[in-house]
Amino acid sequence: MKKTLISLSTALLLLSSSAFAYADSVLDPDQNVYVNEDVLETVSSVNLDYVLDKALKDSHNLSMLALKYAAQGSKKDDLEQQMEGMGSASFAPGHLPSTPEEVTNTGNPQLPNLTDPIGIAWTVMQNNAMNQMMQGMGALAGGMNKIISSQRAQMNTAAHQLGTDQRNSLLQSDEAKAGIRLQTIAQYVQLLGQKKQLAFMNEYEGVMEKELIRATLLSQQGLASSEDVLTAQKAINKQKDDTAILLNNYRLGIVQLSTDIGISYDPNLVLQDIASISVQPIAETDTMTLLKSSYQMKSSGNNIDEAVWETVHTVTQNTYGDTYLGVNVAINGQKNEQMQLELTKKIQSTYNDAKNAYAAVLTEQRNLTDVQADLQKMKFRYEVGVISKHDLNKFQLKVSQNETTLAAAKLKYYVLNEKAKAMDTGFIQ
Repeated sequence: MKKTLISLSTALLLLSSSAFAYADSVLDPDQNVYVNEDVLETVSSVNLDYVLDKALKDSHNLSMLALKYAAQGSKKDDLEQQMEGMGSASFAPGHLPSTPEEVTNTGNPQLPNLTDPIGIAWTVMQNNAMNQMMQGMGALAGGMNKIISSQRAQMNTAAHQLGTDQRNSLLQSDEAKAGIRLQTIAQYVQLLGQKKQLAFMNEYEGVMEKELIRATLLSQQGLASSEDVLTAQKAINKQKDDTAILLNNYRLGIVQLSTDIGISYDPNLVLQDIASISVQPIAETDTMTLLKSSYQMKSSGNNIDEAVWETVHTVTQNTYGDTYLGVNVAINGQKNEQMQLELTKKIQSTYNDAKNAYAAVLTEQRNLTDVQADLQKMKFRYEVGVISKHDLNKFQLKVSQNETTLAAAKLKYYVLNEKAKAMDTGFIQ
């Protein structure tokens, strides 16, 4: 009982602490939350061109890259202005007579030759102190000039690096545009494929319901067992479950697409088919040509040029600094070689996938042609009374299935062909 009371007290204490902590976080006067309420466009139908245009205009990633480029330019200009405003410490060297010989024979009309022994001794002592002070000031000015020169060199290096970063930011912006375009195409195509699949599944469900009615009638006449009726009912239930899952995924995709392009969500949004998908053999470009136009290889080239520039213009204090600069060039060169190998593999993989997709379209076109020819034979058999209307409808469903499969193959080909064509513009993924 004692242990129970202790545990209860501990639990109440923890609960009380949690409540106080929660209350403090809710009532924190310094806690700010920034949430924008976007004004969304309402549309009932979209096509791929519209979606691509909205995706590029409303891209937060592109906006961030534009801000990044502007910030780099401002910082670069700031450093360059600071360098222009940095002066140099100057001190005119001088020397006062500091020995008995010099004070008794100055050789300077403005400095009288001294003859009094006390004056000579006092002047020698005083001038020695002044000369030491002037030497110290000269050394101080020289040290300050070294520091200023080093700072100016560092700022020059930083400004040059920002210039290189700006060039890379422009490449990243162009690369991001190509990436957003391909991603949006893939997203739109996936939704189109799900839409077509849903249409086929609904058609299939209608045929299965007729199959259930037929099995029920046959069972009532003793021509089929109750097991046949139960099997048909289970098949319909499974079909409905699969359709419900696909419908939920499709609606989720519509929500995500609407959010990405800045339109209000409409579960009945009409996705228009892609106007025309011309199925042609994949046109391949030479790998070296693609590498030279690649955004990533251009960015890597900028980094190598920057590293080489720094080896000439960076002020180092010892051999270790020079060694670092040399190693940095080697590192960027090694990264460049590694990137070239990786991009080469991606190029080969992209072309291979695109060619496989093209071959799949040809296969599905042949399959559809075959099943359509079979359908004509089935219609003739129905007309002469060999098969029933029910059997003809079931075979018609097979044609619809092949049409859906061909449409899916064409959509996949379209995406991969666009990915292959994007490599010609510099985007390799």
